[in-house]
Amino acid sequence: ETKELNAFQLLRAALSGEYKGATIGLTDEVQDLIKELSNFSEIELPKGINATLRPYQRRGFSWMYRNAKIGFGSVLADDMGLGKTLQVITTLLKYKEDGLLNDEKALVVAPTGLLTNWEAEIEKFAPDLKTKVFHGTGRKLEKNDDFDVLISSYGIIRSDAKELKKRKWQTLIIDEAQNIKNSNTEQAKAVKSLGANHFIALSGTPVENRLSELWSIMDYSNRGFFGNIKEFNESYGIPIQQFNDENAADKLKKVTAPFLMRRLKSDKTI
Repeated sequence: ETKELNAFQLLRAALSGEYKGATIGLTDEVQDLIKELSNFSEIELPKGINATLRPYQRRGFSWMYRNAKIGFGSVLADDMGLGKTLQVITTLLKYKEDGLLNDEKALVVAPTGLLTNWEAEIEKFAPDLKTKVFHGTGRKLEKNDDFDVLISSYGIIRSDAKELKKRKWQTLIIDEAQNIKNSNTEQAKAVKSLGANHFIALSGTPVENRLSELWSIMDYSNRGFFGNIKEFNESYGIPIQQFNDENAADKLKKVTAPFLMRRLKSDKTI
């Protein structure tokens, strides 16, 4: 029996060049789409950015912005210290300059200890972005609050998901995304219950123990793209973890490449 493939399955097959072990031929149109996913041109920096971005940071910003433009989310997995926050702030400022934050705002979720850090970095690098920290016992979200970026913590998302869900967000950004690595925790479910036009995850370690952690973070950033966890484990988790299957690992690399960017400090080009 041949089931109709959904759009995500088709895209996964196209990116890896095969479906269930059979090589597939791609039309020129699909090849062009894949090319566009793997190559992107540098986007002009927002005018109000108060920092000099290094070439690899400009590339990260251009990639996140381009993915959002074509309807995909991004997982930025650069090593710690390579300026993931700055790359995201640049992207947010570009959204604002494009008018994308006029009606729907950005929501940043970070561990509690990083909230003031986010606030300070936005103030420093993009003073045009208005922030509001949504935390603490007296927190209130008013209809007429004037902010571009709401900054909150994982704990608050868990307790206030219902209220935050009432708003449609332009973009949802999660910092230290390994906080949702176990997809069946209340925390991961609360984060994934929030709707936005697109999603960004930041993580220095997208995989700590198991590939299912990568699935959870990819599933957050591009809902449904990797199918369910069972499908993912059959295609990648089990072959790679139990049998060191290089073909499966190579396929996983190909299907994640457009949506996951990881640069290492040790990389000479950085």
